[in-house]
Amino acid sequence: MRRQLKDSYIPKATKVGRTYDDFLSFTEENNLSNWVEMDTVIGRIGGKVILTFDFTFCNFMFGLLLDDKTSVQVTEKILLLKHVLTSRDIRFGDIFPVVLTDNGGEFANVAAIEYTLERFESIQDKVKESFLFFCDPYQSSQKPKVEKNHTLFRDIVPKGKSFDDFTQSTVDLIFSHINSVKRKSLNGKTPYEMFTFLHSEKIAALINITLISADKVIQSPKLLNR
Repeated sequence: MRRQLKDSYIPKATKVGRTYDDFLSFTEENNLSNWVEMDTVIGRIGGKVILTFDFTFCNFMFGLLLDDKTSVQVTEKILLLKHVLTSRDIRFGDIFPVVLTDNGGEFANVAAIEYTLERFESIQDKVKESFLFFCDPYQSSQKPKVEKNHTLFRDIVPKGKSFDDFTQSTVDLIFSHINSVKRKSLNGKTPYEMFTFLHSEKIAALINITLISADKVIQSPKLLNR
């Protein structure tokens, strides 16, 4: 049984130049209207968690299963994702140019998110490809898209349910169904359709998200009971 750990938070020094006010200034100066919101969803306290990413322009979301809610796990999964993308000649920074998240200590390794893989091989080769910003403490409303989309996740996986028996395939299945729900805000299109229109089906496939036909979409716990 895993021991419950006390939550950790981002040190003030790490947030210099990366505060929510910095985020607002950066998006205004660069005329940006969309970005990626990042968060974690908790199952059983002390158990597995899911690292989630929401592309705000269309609410396309995918998740990475973590063994626990730590910076070590987030770093490992982010670097693995970068390896998968770069192996297909896709730059992480082109898909995740700006990332907004909260103050959870699991996001403390800023370099893993902001810099290219070479950053971990040779300090001389470091290249900043993404910009990471942090919301103000206890202000989840500053990343509303990912918070709202989590309610769709909870339609399938009720709060309190353990993720310990989940595999990454389970997580991929859940988000494939969520991304295949037609949205009024997208003029009847699905997040999958909007995401792949901009980024291609190739990238969706690399993060293991597939389109589910409308008549087969299941947005309830029945999805996991099949």
